[in-house]
Amino acid sequence: MKRLSRSGAFLALPIILAMLSGCTGMVESELDETHARLKALQELAASVNNDLKTLGDIIAELDDKHTIDPSTLKVTEDGYTVLFQDGKTIYIHFGKDGVDGRTLIPIGVRKDSDGLYYWTVDGKDMKDADGNLMRAGATDGVDGIVPQTKVEDGIWKISFDKGKTYTEIATSKELDGVGVFSDIDTSDPTMFVLTLIDGTEIKLPCQTSFKMTISAQDTVLIGGGETLSIPYEIKTEGNSSLPVIVTSGTDGTYISRVEEGSDGKGTVHIQAPEVFSEGYILLTANCGGYSTVKMVSFSERKVIKGDDLATVRVGSGEGTRTVEFNTNFDYTVTLSEDTWLKVDSKPDAGTLELKTLANAGEDLRSCTIKISPKDNPDYVFSTIKVLQATEKFTIEMDPGSPFTFDEGKTTLDVPAEGGDADIWITFNTASELSATAQDGAEWLQYKLSAEDGFYRLSIHADANESGSDREEKIRIQFNYEGEPITLTEITIKQR
Repeated sequence: MKRLSRSGAFLALPIILAMLSGCTGMVESELDETHARLKALQELAASVNNDLKTLGDIIAELDDKHTIDPSTLKVTEDGYTVLFQDGKTIYIHFGKDGVDGRTLIPIGVRKDSDGLYYWTVDGKDMKDADGNLMRAGATDGVDGIVPQTKVEDGIWKISFDKGKTYTEIATSKELDGVGVFSDIDTSDPTMFVLTLIDGTEIKLPCQTSFKMTISAQDTVLIGGGETLSIPYEIKTEGNSSLPVIVTSGTDGTYISRVEEGSDGKGTVHIQAPEVFSEGYILLTANCGGYSTVKMVSFSERKVIKGDDLATVRVGSGEGTRTVEFNTNFDYTVTLSEDTWLKVDSKPDAGTLELKTLANAGEDLRSCTIKISPKDNPDYVFSTIKVLQATEKFTIEMDPGSPFTFDEGKTTLDVPAEGGDADIWITFNTASELSATAQDGAEWLQYKLSAEDGFYRLSIHADANESGSDREEKIRIQFNYEGEPITLTEITIKQR
C-alpha cells in the first residue's frame, strides 16, 4: 500500500478543514434563516391577532349603532385611524396578498338576519361544539368572541376558545400575505366601506360634526316641600343615528326625575326638601361620544312683606279689609267659600282686598284662601283663614294657648306656670264692651280692645307659687240705655 508522505498529509489538511468550514457556514445560514422565518411567523400571527381584535371592536361599535366622524379619518403608514363617536379610536392595518396571489388566512364576518355579525373562515360560518354561530362584537351584555391565530410547522391554526383548542385553516410557503383588512372606500362621506381580505364588505355609517345644547331656566323659584316640573329642550346641530339620553343629578338636597318627551323636549320633575334650602340640579344630555350639561339653581318663594296672615278677622257687616301680600312670584287665589267673601288680588300694589257681605247668622263663619304659584297651581304656598264675626254673641280662644277653655261653662283653666291667652268675643252692637275683674286679683292682668268687629280679651296669668288653687272672674258688659248689661262672665281657675 502506498502511504502518503508526512509532507503530503500536511498539504491535504487545509483542504479538509476548508471543506468542513464551508459545511458549518451552510448549517449556520440555514439555522439563521429558520430562526428568521419563525420570528416572522410569530410577528405575523401577533399582527393578525391584533387585526382580529380590531375587527371585533368595529363590529361591537356597529352593534351598538355607533357612527364615525369622517373628519377624524387619518392616514397612517400602513392603514388608517378613525374615531367612533363614543370616543373609541380604531386603528385599521391593511395586510397584503402573498406572492402567489392568495391570502393565507381568509377570516371574515357575516351579517345574519338578526342584524348581528358572526365569524367566517373561507366564507363558511364558524360554529361551536353545540352548533351555534360564533358571535363577533359585543352588545346588550353579550360578549363577542375574539379569535386567536398561530402558526405551527408552516400551518396556520385558529382558536375560538381563547387558545384552548386550535383548528387548521391554511397552509402555504408564502408568509407575507397575512392580514385581515384589505381596503377602505371613503368616497361617500355618509358611509365608508371597509373591505376584508376575504372580500367581505362592512359599511361604516358616518356622522358629521355634532353639537348639542340644553335649553332650560337658569334659576327656578321653589318652596319648601314643593314638587315642581321644569321643561327643557335639547337642541342639536348635525345628524346622529343615536338617541339623545338625558339624565339629572342633584346636590343631594333635591330629588329629580327626568321624563323624556318627543322632538327633544322633556320635563324634569323636582322634589324640594320640606324646609327650603338653596340647591341645584345638573341636566346632562348624552349622544354617542357627545355630552352637554345644564345647571338649574333654586331660589326660595317668598312673601316680601305682609301682615301676619295665618288668620284674618273681619267684622260682621259688609265691608272691605286690605292686607299686605307682596310676593316674588305670580300667584293665583282660590277660596273655599265665595258666597260672602270676595278677594281682589293686586300684585302691583302688593295687597289683597277682602270684601265681605254682612253675617246675619248666629255663628261665626270662616273661609280658607289658598295662594298657589301660577307656574305650579297644585302647590299651596300660603293659606289664609278669614273669620267673620256674627251679629249674635260668640266667644272663641286662639288655638295654641296654654290655657284650656270650656265654652259651655265659660271657664278658663290656667296652668300653674301661668301664661298668656287671647279670647275673641263677637258681639255686634253699637255699644262698647267693658271688662271688670270681680276681685281685682294681682296675679291676673287683662285688657279688652276692639278690633275688626271683634273684641279681644288679652289675659296674662302669673305663675302660681302660693301652693293653693286660686280663682278670678272677669265680667264682660255693655251699656244699654245707660244701664250696664252683663254679656258673659268668664271664670279663670289656676291650680
